Amino acid sequence: MKKVMRYRPTKKTRPYRLKSGSFPSIEQSADVTTDQQQIGQLKHDLLAAEDKLKHRNEIMETLATQNVESACETLLLKLLPLIGLTRGAIILYRREQLSHVVTEAVEEMELIEKDLDQYSVLRRAFVMRKSVQLPIETGGYESAIPIQSPSNNSVVGLIYLKHEFEQFNLEQVGDILDLSRKLGMTLERHLLFHQMEHEKIKTYQLLDSIREAVLYIESSGEQIYANQALLDMFPPKLLNQAQGFRHAYERATSLFEHVDQPDALHDYIGQLMNGDIPGETIELSAFRGNLLLSAYAERIAIANVEWGMMLVLRDVTKDKELDLKQAEFVSIVSHELRTPLSSIMGFTELLMKRSLDEPRQKKYLETIYSETVRLSELIHDILEIQKGEDLTQGATKKTIDLKKLLIEMKTMFELASSEHTVRMAFGSGAHLLMASEEKMKQLFTNLIMNAIKYSPNGGNIEIRTEVTAQDVRIEVEDEGIGIPDKALPFIFDKFYRADNSDTRKIGGTGLGLAICKMIVMDHGGSISVQSEVGVGSRFIVEFPIHPMS
Repeated sequence: MKKVMRYRPTKKTRPYRLKSGSFPSIEQSADVTTDQQQIGQLKHDLLAAEDKLKHRNEIMETLATQNVESACETLLLKLLPLIGLTRGAIILYRREQLSHVVTEAVEEMELIEKDLDQYSVLRRAFVMRKSVQLPIETGGYESAIPIQSPSNNSVVGLIYLKHEFEQFNLEQVGDILDLSRKLGMTLERHLLFHQMEHEKIKTYQLLDSIREAVLYIESSGEQIYANQALLDMFPPKLLNQAQGFRHAYERATSLFEHVDQPDALHDYIGQLMNGDIPGETIELSAFRGNLLLSAYAERIAIANVEWGMMLVLRDVTKDKELDLKQAEFVSIVSHELRTPLSSIMGFTELLMKRSLDEPRQKKYLETIYSETVRLSELIHDILEIQKGEDLTQGATKKTIDLKKLLIEMKTMFELASSEHTVRMAFGSGAHLLMASEEKMKQLFTNLIMNAIKYSPNGGNIEIRTEVTAQDVRIEVEDEGIGIPDKALPFIFDKFYRADNSDTRKIGGTGLGLAICKMIVMDHGGSISVQSEVGVGSRFIVEFPIHPMS
């Protein structure tokens, strides 16, 4: 049997292969360790820079969003870790007086004492306007860094620091000075803001002090301001938010919803909003003619730059009424003067040109005399009303018994008319007043003669008094023609007479009640009236009582 020989290759020894790269030597291993340390240091520095940047951003945000006093506390807490310290303070000044102190591990009283000591680190830094460092007796150092206003370099604050080392490094100095500059700029910005707010408040107060109603509209149309006189005149409908030109126009015009000529006013305000200032004055009325207004506009410009416009409304109701009353007064007085003068001239001419018997001469002379007395009383009333507030000037006030005075005057009232009955009813108590006897006689003469005059058909004139611990009340009541309701609010005004046929028949100047009111007011009292047409009127006078000494 034949053997088969199989081929088997001879096994060769393979050489050992190293992995790619050379085996590190001792020198190469040291270089790798150094690189790792450098990378670690770079990472540490990067984190530190990032942390410092974060602190700076927080400082900037604090300065931008908080008021200065609140910001200083946050800034101090940020600054101390930034420069590696634990003790310090920020001190603020206003008009060179210490106004605010924020401290960390420093006593506030210690800083106040240093501020008063002219040789302290605080006062030296404040006066010299530069950083000052002094040693502390107990060890260490203290530094004061001024915070200066950028506009005029005045010191508006100080940064105070306590530290163990003698000198700050450049990085610490940079951080401190940077914060000092930022604080200086922030303080100046806030000061300017407060000054603007102060000026704004002062302007508003000035506008509120003006008696005329004022509406201020900014050129942007976004802000309007109504002074207090305008808000008193019309219902306040201003909205606080500004929503643009059209909204400001609507807010302005909404104030005047009670104006009787709304279209004319809207057109006028529309011209103002468009920058067209009308030169003429417009006349308006409101509340159905009960309020008369004169309106004009003025442009507000500073250094040729237009800031806004102002609408001024003046209440001319009283002026118009006074003009009407004065015209009516002139008409009444001229009529009242003409009547007695005509009688005096007529009867005097008869006496001069004709031979008359003695009884007729006497009758004509009596008529002349009575018309002369009437004319004298009219002139007296005109002079009295002309004195106005000086009506009782020179009148001597003393303690008088009002009850006794009225009793003495009763006879004169009874003789004034045979068709009227004057009755008096006195309350209990002493009727003592500190008053002018002459003016009290004039007051009650006017009131009672007025009651007789406006009771042409006769009747009773009731005079009643009531005494309390505080005042004495006198009522004069008649059964005459009465006063219309619409005339009651004006019955004591100068030159006013109720306009009806009955009063025109009776005549008179309408000055008597105005004189009464001035006498009462001068004596610290009050006067009022209650009346019903066709039934009669009741005049009520109240005086503070004068206690018996």
